[in-house]
Amino acid sequence: LPLRDMTGPDDTVGTDLRFDIIEGVPFRWLALNSPSLKGTIHWLGPELILTNLQAEFYGGTGTGDAYFDFRPPHEGADYRFTVTVTNVDLHRFAADVASPTNHLEGTVAGRLVVTAADTRTLESWNGYGSVKLRDGLLWDIPIIGIISPILNTFAAGLGNSRATEATTTYTITNGVIRSDTLEIHSTMMRLSYTGTVDMEQNVNALVTAHLLRDIWVLGPIVSTVLWPVSKIFECRVTGKLDDPKATPVYIPKILLAPLHPIRSLEKLFNPSASNPSTNAPPPK
Repeated sequence: LPLRDMTGPDDTVGTDLRFDIIEGVPFRWLALNSPSLKGTIHWLGPELILTNLQAEFYGGTGTGDAYFDFRPPHEGADYRFTVTVTNVDLHRFAADVASPTNHLEGTVAGRLVVTAADTRTLESWNGYGSVKLRDGLLWDIPIIGIISPILNTFAAGLGNSRATEATTTYTITNGVIRSDTLEIHSTMMRLSYTGTVDMEQNVNALVTAHLLRDIWVLGPIVSTVLWPVSKIFECRVTGKLDDPKATPVYIPKILLAPLHPIRSLEKLFNPSASNPSTNAPPPK
């Protein structure tokens, strides 16, 4: 329906329609799917209001609400929404949005609040949120798995250990997501990320591995002793989310040329560097 035409010349409401979906119906948006969605849809003149949304969501549940205002002078609408999910199976979720053959594991809860946006572009998003994961395997996520080889050189299996917990809070400003609190905990280490990612999947982050930080009682002491080693593992991650590049922060570039061990360390951060492309031989 042409919602812009639902008001009269004096801006009085031209329609007031309400639909209650009391039995769950299948729902799809972009790559996300739910076999059952319930809620209330209310068309009030130039406004569309969604309330009491409840969905089955990848083994867990999702709730939310949304508001769309079609009165602004630009094409489309201004909107805001809130989504909360609990007990989501990370593997099933990633199978739809990323890769059906992923090896991710874990249970996720989170909240996304978009306080202001318009339908013309995702770069209009402003808001905040949080995510918490329990008992997960995350190394299939490129920006996390990129440092797995270098961690395995310190202790076999360290770079493939199961996360007991991962948490983050974030803000969104003009479509750019920023977090200073992303931490991934495991028995042998804690990974800390700070940085940004935008709606075009461009990432710019700093990651540090705090070795043995979460060992019971002695963790803080041991981690302090190993602080110089942790700094060797600190790197800047840039590029795309699905194809990130990691650069060591505390290894001077002037040392990368003459010292073979350090060159090897750089290759561990970027394995593709050890197999540079070469030109094909000229035809005979």
